[in-house]
Amino acid sequence: MPFDFDEIDRIINARSLALVGASSAPFKFGSLMTMSQLTMGFDGPVYLVNPREKEIMGHEVYPDIRSLPETPDLVYLTIPAHRSMNVLRECAEVGVRAVVIIAAGFRDIGEPGKELEDEALELARTGGFRIIGPNCFGIYNPRNGLTLTPGYDFSKTPGDIAFISQSGSYSVHLTREAQSLGMGFSAVVSYGNASDINESDLLRYFARDPETAYIAGYLEGVSDGRDFVDALSEAAASKPVVLWKVGKVESSRRAVASHTGSLAGSSEIWQAALKQSGVIQASGIDELLDTLVALKKMGLNPGKRVLMSGGGGGLGTYGADIAEENGLELPALDPSSTAAMTEALGRVGAVVGNPLDLGTPMIPIPEFEAAMREASTNPTTDILIFDLAVNFAYPLAGPDGLERAADILAEYRRDTGNPVAVVLYSRSYDVGNVTFEELLRRIRQGLLNGGVAVFPSMTRAARAIAAINL
Repeated sequence: MPFDFDEIDRIINARSLALVGASSAPFKFGSLMTMSQLTMGFDGPVYLVNPREKEIMGHEVYPDIRSLPETPDLVYLTIPAHRSMNVLRECAEVGVRAVVIIAAGFRDIGEPGKELEDEALELARTGGFRIIGPNCFGIYNPRNGLTLTPGYDFSKTPGDIAFISQSGSYSVHLTREAQSLGMGFSAVVSYGNASDINESDLLRYFARDPETAYIAGYLEGVSDGRDFVDALSEAAASKPVVLWKVGKVESSRRAVASHTGSLAGSSEIWQAALKQSGVIQASGIDELLDTLVALKKMGLNPGKRVLMSGGGGGLGTYGADIAEENGLELPALDPSSTAAMTEALGRVGAVVGNPLDLGTPMIPIPEFEAAMREASTNPTTDILIFDLAVNFAYPLAGPDGLERAADILAEYRRDTGNPVAVVLYSRSYDVGNVTFEELLRRIRQGLLNGGVAVFPSMTRAARAIAAINL
């Protein structure tokens, strides 16, 4: 169908909702969806539908769609595939405009399921409603309180990232982990088999959505490659787009076919199409999140010239290798910066250069503050990267000193406007001692809140910075 922004906008920003298959029985999708949505708190009426229930979590339950007091904007179907057709007929009868089909058992299981999916699509066409799914987890929108199937604890504070995903589980994993990294969403759409509304529709929608600044996606395959490339190019021309495409090898292409019934396509064709479209490519949820962190804290094309700093010559040498292997540069310091850092660090045994070796994992805070002031404004580099091993620096600075060092880096990020990244980690894995883990999380939150990009390893930092330099 032709793309219609308003049509999709009414779905994502629905004002009333019906859950068909709502249940109080544990371990059912209907139960999980009901608990998630009622706990999340949708900003509008939520109608529970199940002919075998009377009340769930204090809410009245209706026997069918026809008996609802109004026609809902959106219907979630959490019932098995073979029972969905009659409900879809009811939706057409009462004038429902959109349906999310959660169940698998359609095209993803082969020919019998494909016939069922074709029937559902025909009912949608003749009945005047759109479908998201089947085989999906639905929509998360913090602006109206709509949530994914297991998204009961998602934030209701809107952000500016849109995430579209053919995988339901990854839509939940990425949303939850991104929130722990201080990132929020304009919306997340798990769209599964994409029988009707597909990735191209969603790319075009979020490219136009004023609440969305970044678009990310997990993609297995597409049904119309030419239309997808057009939509992707259009989206990437207006906003940064980060895409994780799976199905690169034969075994994963078979898995894609059995998961959502999509055509994965050849790796070479995909690589060319994504590169031509100006998309940032990621491989895996870690790379996708790292890239989003880098974009949010540094912006697109922040520069490839980095100043590597930390405690120890080996760390700097290894970091330089990683940086240059990923296409980054470590230029010589400006002479005035070299002189100022030498004066600041002359008493602590540091080696001034790029990499900048502080000599120990942490130095006295006055010297650290002076050195980082110069490092963050060195004119021959674009980005300061500081390596901070919490468990090694802890005996030298204690928790207060480490948190103060993090505050200094955040202050310089804010005051200079120049990008700062911190490689933050601990080499302590003692089960009985979580001191370093607790401290690491506090420091990470403070840095992220201060506009500093944080990564758990130098490799991940270098890859993310290289990825956002197109």
